[in-house]
Amino acid sequence: MKRNKRERQGDNPKKACPPQVINEAGEMEAEDEALVKQLLRGFDQMDLTIMHPEPPPLYELEQFVAGHKQKLRKQAALEWILFLVIAVVVIGGNMLLAVSSFAAFIAIQGALFVSVIVFVLRFWRKARKKVKSGHA
Repeated sequence: MKRNKRERQGDNPKKACPPQVINEAGEMEAEDEALVKQLLRGFDQMDLTIMHPEPPPLYELEQFVAGHKQKLRKQAALEWILFLVIAVVVIGGNMLLAVSSFAAFIAIQGALFVSVIVFVLRFWRKARKKVKSGHA
């Protein structure tokens, strides 16, 4: 037991500092400054060797932007057409169903309403579980 106590006392962090560091503090700072200067020279050389790409000419950028805008316009027009077609089909189908059989129309609308509520509740519960478990 006494031997273990002496070994633990020998591990005192205040006495762990070697005397060389305390005595040669000025010399260590000079070495550090030399290392920092060497590092900075290396960074300067690295900056000189890195090739910086030239920006493209202005007319190429203008052509790229014009082409991209035209592509976005076409995509937006197709999305609007698709939306209108789907809206007409859904509304027309509902109107036809309401005119032909009102009971079937009410049943389908009720089933859709309940299924949407169930879907939203399941999604909300899954999202809530993720937040509680910390995986969000």
